[in-house]
Amino acid sequence: MDCPEDENGCRRGGPPLTWRELPLVYRFHRGGSEKLDMGRARAAIRRAFGTWESVSCNGERTSLRFEERSDIRSAKPVGRKSKGKEPFGIYFRDEGWPYDDEDESLALTNQTFGMVNGYIDYADIEINTTNRTFAVEDDEEGIDLQAVATHEIGHYIGLAHSRVPTSIMVARYCQSGNRCGDDVKAARALDDDDKDAVCALYPPSGIAGVQYEPPATGCAVGASSTGTSPGGVLAGFGVLVAAALRALARRRR
Repeated sequence: MDCPEDENGCRRGGPPLTWRELPLVYRFHRGGSEKLDMGRARAAIRRAFGTWESVSCNGERTSLRFEERSDIRSAKPVGRKSKGKEPFGIYFRDEGWPYDDEDESLALTNQTFGMVNGYIDYADIEINTTNRTFAVEDDEEGIDLQAVATHEIGHYIGLAHSRVPTSIMVARYCQSGNRCGDDVKAARALDDDDKDAVCALYPPSGIAGVQYEPPATGCAVGASSTGTSPGGVLAGFGVLVAAALRALARRRR
């Protein structure tokens, strides 16, 4: 089914992809990665969550909150349609990356959600340590893990890719020069477009979602994948939201 689009090619029909309640939970898989110092890797990812959580909306802090819970013990099977036994996990893929465009994919966010109400039931993040070298400190060689995690967490909270070149939510890591250059602080930073989008979904008053026309087409709206799903914008912002035409949405970077 097709959802209506605006002049920017952005989805405008159906309820948005949204979480039911705050705080949003995440959990590390205890296996981690043998290719990274996991203490520092976890710290980098926690900082990425904090970047989104600390956004100010007209002088007040966003309502978005995260909660780290106990590690997940069981590994998630390697496979394109696999799910972990427990939701809300963060997995490092040292021994295989089963997705398309594996040389270009840095990480992947998976979510399942209601086709009618858009509520997220399951989410996880996979990081491609099979083919990619990540840096967990400012002076290390490799792709900055915190910057990549910040992008994926944007998907995790319900955002898709942005057409604004300076957004953290651009589709490719090196799409904008300051996202993969020597300035790691710039690579990790949120743009005004990103901040506007998170304030639209998580204003200080709580989870808001974004209201569209009644879902006459039967479409639900959710976070997009890296160009594999059609996109839409949040209330005029450049950050995209895509139609949830499948039970499992994957967004790749």
